[in-house]
Amino acid sequence: MPQALRAKLKATRRAVQIEITKENYEAFCDAIGLYQKEFLQALDASEKDHQAKRTTKRKSLRELIP
Repeated sequence: MPQALRAKLKATRRAVQIEITKENYEAFCDAIGLYQKEFLQALDASEKDHQAKRTTKRKSLRELIP
């Protein structure tokens, strides 16, 4: 059964800040999909690219949006 998450939220016009406890961290990661097999495989591939120096310097993550 999924664990209910408790978090403090702060929202502005431009951002949302979420504060969770250390005890809820694992449940939070599970809820947003950080433990999914595909995500973990993408992390492994990214680490291999980084070690092989196949990286691209970016000024902003907005450069990734087409």
